[in-house]
Amino acid sequence: MGDLLSTLLNDSLTLIAILNPFGNIPLFIAMTEDMKEKTRKKTFDVIVFSGFGIILSFGLIGHFLMSNFFKIEMKEVRIAGGILLVTVALKNILFQKKPKKVLTEDDGSEEDDIKLGITPMAFPMLVGPGSMATIMIIRQQSGVLVSVLSTIIVFSIIKLLLKFTDAIEDIFGKLVLFVLSRVMQLFIMAIGIRIFITGIIEVIQNIGG
Repeated sequence: MGDLLSTLLNDSLTLIAILNPFGNIPLFIAMTEDMKEKTRKKTFDVIVFSGFGIILSFGLIGHFLMSNFFKIEMKEVRIAGGILLVTVALKNILFQKKPKKVLTEDDGSEEDDIKLGITPMAFPMLVGPGSMATIMIIRQQSGVLVSVLSTIIVFSIIKLLLKFTDAIEDIFGKLVLFVLSRVMQLFIMAIGIRIFITGIIEVIQNIGG
């Protein structure tokens, strides 16, 4: 039981570091600041449920699709995922883009605004290729139960954070959230290097065998 909880905690922390909600919250706030309060809340719900659905689906059937349709193995996903995470972290640290504002209520319908919760906010801002590769690795290393539970835990935390975006911004301020985002990028880079090295070791072991 202790090992299960430890694994669940570690995998949840890894996944939340990859998804980086602390860094995305200031972006989501900026992108939805012209929305009505009701529309904004709906958009945040769409972000959470869309992201959750993508990660959960990929964690459950991603390996099946990978093995049967794309004919690739986990060691190759580890190498690609590690490179991707390092690249994304470097890009976010060195080349941070300024978010674009969404349509105002006079420029488009509520439905148009809420659709932005799916693209680009849920995907690829919150959930991207890196997090998809990560959940597949968690599924392979820790099993279905841990991958599902860690996904539920992480997106419950994200939903809670989005629910209190105004309070979080008032308490911490944009500067502190920005600093947290930069720290998360360093963790992402370290995780990416670890995943990459693990994949390389597996390739070398297979060659040696």
